[in-house]
Amino acid sequence: METLAELRAQVLQLQNENARYREERCAPEAKDTSDRASINCQPKFPEGISPCQLYLSSPTYRIVGKGKVHNTSGELLHHNPLPVGYMKVSVDLVLDTNALLPLPDVVSETTLMRDAVGSFVGWPSDLIFPDAETPTRPTHKVGKGISRRIESVASQKEVPGRKLKSAAKDIPTTSGTKSQIMMRLEKMVDESDIMHGAIRSIDFDEGVFGAAHFKIIAKEDMQQLFEHDELGIAVIHTYIWYMYVTLMRGTELCNRFNFIAASRNNATLITKNPTSVKNDLVDRFMAAGDNTTPSLYFLPFNSGNGGHWVLVAMDLSRLIVYYLDSLSGDWSKYPSMKKTVDAAIIKFRSKKNYRNRKDITWVRVQCPQQNNSVDCGFFVLRFMRDIIALNRIDIPKMYFEEYKSYSRAHLDEIKDELCQFIVDQRII
Repeated sequence: METLAELRAQVLQLQNENARYREERCAPEAKDTSDRASINCQPKFPEGISPCQLYLSSPTYRIVGKGKVHNTSGELLHHNPLPVGYMKVSVDLVLDTNALLPLPDVVSETTLMRDAVGSFVGWPSDLIFPDAETPTRPTHKVGKGISRRIESVASQKEVPGRKLKSAAKDIPTTSGTKSQIMMRLEKMVDESDIMHGAIRSIDFDEGVFGAAHFKIIAKEDMQQLFEHDELGIAVIHTYIWYMYVTLMRGTELCNRFNFIAASRNNATLITKNPTSVKNDLVDRFMAAGDNTTPSLYFLPFNSGNGGHWVLVAMDLSRLIVYYLDSLSGDWSKYPSMKKTVDAAIIKFRSKKNYRNRKDITWVRVQCPQQNNSVDCGFFVLRFMRDIIALNRIDIPKMYFEEYKSYSRAHLDEIKDELCQFIVDQRII
């Protein structure tokens, strides 16, 4: 009973201190009359993206997570205006896994904090506070050489661009065995806190997906590389970022090749809200600017629930969509995907006042085929890699003479390149 009384006293003291803190912060902002203002005071955030702490007031006042608040004018949440008094936040770290979201995500039907990691949600502005402790550079311990805290990769020194062909030339590897760089990364992961439930939040360059984007990397994602397992979205996106940094950034290739985030355009989301996915595609097309000259938009498309990966490559200027599937079949397996992509292209051309000279043509490319049940993600990455390396907008129906088939060595090269990139960027 004495211990309980002491704890109650401590909680009461913390509540009083927090109330005074909020009162002091909100006093200078009493005259706020903006559309975002609510009956509650809001902490002051600079325009742009800032690290923050997320609180809830019911059933007890407590911190439930950390993330980033997106304080920009006209900010939308899943193409819809935010309710008055709410701000858009991205969830990076969850401290109370069973906490209910203050504004459930109707698009993904997410209601709990543990399911919101890596997603954008609406949060009451008076329950968002600056997080001065969120590091922007890694904190190293002597002798370890690895980060022990979540870090923002975007703030680190950029790796100079280099050609894909030579990116892995110094990585000794034997097909079917683990290379030196993979074993090095595996050891780094094993010695880091990521093996004990921690995660890393990676901020991508805006040029990768046409807008600010971040991705969560966890132990399971690293194991996909180490064990040559089925790939998830986190690995797919990280390798896309690698291609952008090593081959495209600062070159004319940025005007010829564009990427679409698989996390916002997949079979699961199309089933739940096809209009939202269509609008997301249109926004991506609009972000690229001029689409009157030939260029390709790469969409790594997943059939849903960790299913099969295929590559959809769209040439908006010539109204051609290339379909690359490492298993037999064509786009008829995913009719809702084709319908959504076609609708997005038509809406985009209408917004740009382009004249539709002809129907959209879908081309099934006779690409290399996998011989197991796990390689589809690696094949999709290799498709994009080879198309960019060859600098080819027009994909031959019989695929490229240089790559009629993929061996295990071709796929191992993908893994080694990504492992080296993760080490160079100090993501772990």
